Amino acid sequence: MKIMVTAVILGIVSQGFAMAGTCSNFTLPGGVGITIVEYDFDAAKFNIEKCSTGDSICRINGRSPYGVDIDYPKTYVRSITVSLGSASYELNVTDMYNAWGTRPLAYSGGVRYFGGECIDEKNCRLRGLFSDAAGTFVAEWSIVDGWVSRTVITNSADVIELFTKNIDPPGFEATDEATDEATDT
Repeated sequence: MKIMVTAVILGIVSQGFAMAGTCSNFTLPGGVGITIVEYDFDAAKFNIEKCSTGDSICRINGRSPYGVDIDYPKTYVRSITVSLGSASYELNVTDMYNAWGTRPLAYSGGVRYFGGECIDEKNCRLRGLFSDAAGTFVAEWSIVDGWVSRTVITNSADVIELFTKNIDPPGFEATDEATDEATDT
């Protein structure tokens, strides 16, 4: 199992603004490469409602943020890229804050924070456990025939517990139609 983690401070210029952030690269046990890029959160670049009042639900760009309790986030996820062979995919990272930082894929003897597998270059299922403490959330993505969709994002405690114990999603399952054809022989 090859795991490579790099945390690099980035000096990125976007629309004339210098932004600092982190880039974490690692390889999942099945050989899938993951790159997570986070930038420092600059409140002036977001439409923020009630995040620092503590008496209301925070909204960033009109939506509920994940990884935020009652204050402004410190970082936001700019991108998560999945690569296998010659294929590369950008995952939906909308509403993901304070997600990764510089932590490794897993601590020795501890929980692995990202999992999944690809059966080929066009079909994958991936899960991540993000943030920590009260701001913890999870997300799951599917890549089917090259189409990417985020199927889960939640801070629900029971789903977090499920993902913590099962960071690798179940393998791809045959559809009922395919199963019926296989048994009709």
